[in-house]
Amino acid sequence: MAEYRRFFTDETDRHGDNVCIAGNEFNHIKKVLRLKPSDEVVICFNDGIDNLCEITEITQKQATLKIKKSFKNDAELNTEVTLFQACMKGDKMDFCIQKAVELGVTEIVPFESRFTVAKLDCKKTERYERIAFEASKQCGRAKLTKVCDGVKFNKLTSMFQDFDVVVYCNEYEKENAMLDTLLQLPEVSKVAVVVGSEGGFSKEEECEILSIKNVISVSFGKRILRAETAGVFALSLLTSVLSMKKAD
Repeated sequence: MAEYRRFFTDETDRHGDNVCIAGNEFNHIKKVLRLKPSDEVVICFNDGIDNLCEITEITQKQATLKIKKSFKNDAELNTEVTLFQACMKGDKMDFCIQKAVELGVTEIVPFESRFTVAKLDCKKTERYERIAFEASKQCGRAKLTKVCDGVKFNKLTSMFQDFDVVVYCNEYEKENAMLDTLLQLPEVSKVAVVVGSEGGFSKEEECEILSIKNVISVSFGKRILRAETAGVFALSLLTSVLSMKKAD
C-alpha cells in the first residue's frame, strides 16, 4: 500500500473504526499535503498493520478518519533485527540510520569503542529518531525503528545474550564469508549485526566479542569497506536471506 500517503499515530487515537490525528502528523496532512475530506491515506499504529482510511473531517486542530480496510504490512520482516553500529563522524551516522530503517531493522544501538573517532552524544538521539521516523514512512513500513541512546563497549557485549545469533562483521575474518554463513543459519527470531567504526576494534575488544558463544564472525571478502558502507552491505545480505527464508 505504498501508493498512499502514510502516517503514524498512537493506538489511543483510535476509537472503533474512527481515528483522530493531531500534532505534527495533522500538520503534515493539512498544511503540507493539503489533503481534504474523501482523500484516502494509510494510518499505522506501529503494530505492523496498514489501515486504509478515508478522511472524513478536518478542523483547525485535528483530522478525523474512518478505517475502511486493514492489512498486514508485507514490508516488515518476521525476524527482529538489531544493528549495533559504532559511532561515526559527520553525517555518516544519519545515512546509516536511514538506510538501516529502509532495510527493515527493528532497533539501532549506537556504541563507542576504543578507536571510535566520534564519541557518544545522547543529544543526537532525538535527531536520529526523526530520521528513522521519516525513513519508515518513506519506505512503506508499518513499524517504527527504535533508536536507542548509545552505550559504551563495556556494556555492549552484555547485550548480546538477548539474541539467538550475533553477526560480527570482522575485517580480519578469513574463512567465513558472510553470505555463505547466513544461508546456513537455522531459523531465528532475534538477530544482531555488529559493525565497527572507521578505526575498527582493538585486539582486546575483538577477543571479547569472539568469546561470546552466540557470536558468528563473518567476512565481507577481500575488500575493506568504509564503516557506513559496511552496515548497509551487511543488512542488505541479512534481510535478503531472511526474506528468502520467509518466502520458503
